[in-house]
Amino acid sequence: MKILISNDDGVQSPGIEALVKVLCREHEVIVAAPASQQSAKAHAITVGKPIYIDEYKPLMDRYGIKAYSIGGTPADSVKLYLEGVLDNNETLFPDLVISGINDGSNLGTDLIYSGTVGAAKEGFIHNIRAIAVSLSYRPIMTFDEAAAELAKKLPVILGMEREENEYLLNINFPVKLAENYQWLWAYQGIRNYENAYIPKTDPDGRTYYIVEGDIIDDGNSPVSDVVLCNQGNVTVTPIRLKVADHKFLSDKAGKAL
Repeated sequence: MKILISNDDGVQSPGIEALVKVLCREHEVIVAAPASQQSAKAHAITVGKPIYIDEYKPLMDRYGIKAYSIGGTPADSVKLYLEGVLDNNETLFPDLVISGINDGSNLGTDLIYSGTVGAAKEGFIHNIRAIAVSLSYRPIMTFDEAAAELAKKLPVILGMEREENEYLLNINFPVKLAENYQWLWAYQGIRNYENAYIPKTDPDGRTYYIVEGDIIDDGNSPVSDVVLCNQGNVTVTPIRLKVADHKFLSDKAGKAL
C-alpha cells in the first residue's frame, strides 16, 4: 500500500519514526507532518498566511522515503500534500492515512481538540481510509512496540467489512499492555482536566496562563475508550464526520420551526 503518515507532534517526533521504521518494510511510506509541535489544533487550517514546505532529510536518508516538513497545522500537512504536492497525480495517491503515533492519549473529550485526529479526518475527507493512533501519557510500552502492534493488526483492520465511507478509526494504546490485553471496540468517553489553566507571571509582572491540567477520568461507561484503555487494552473508536443530529432531524428536516 501507499501510506501517508502525519501527526501533530511534528515531523521529528519519535512516534512518526516508529511508524515509518516498521511500515516501510512492506509498504510505500510518505510523511507529511508539521514542522513543529501542533498539539490541540483540532482540524484547523492556515488561511491568509504562507505555508512553507521542505524535505525532511533525516527520515529520507535513514529510510529512503519521501518526507516533508510543513509549516502549518496537522490538517494543513495532509491537505497540502494531497492537494498541492501530488498535483492530481493519482499514481501517488495514498491508500491509507495514519496520523500518529501521538505522544499522549486521545481519549474521550480529547477527540474534540486533537490535532492527531484532525490530520486523520483530513485524509478521510479526501475519501482515503484513515486512522488516528495515540500512546498514553508517560507510557511504559515504547513507540516502537506500539507501531509493531499496529502493523500486526493492520491487515485485520483493513480487512473488516464496514461502511468505510462513514467513519475513520481512533486507536489508543495504554501505558502498558495488560497481560491478557485485547483490541476492543469502545465508546467515546468523557475526559476532563482539573486546574487546566495555571496563572503565572512574566518578568514584567504581567499575568499569563499555561495549560497544565491534571486528567480526570471519572464517571465513564465500563465499555468507554477511557476505561478500557486505562485497563491495559488497545481501544478502537469509530468517528463520524457528520456532527448534525440526524436523529432529531429525521422527521423535522425541511419543515418550518
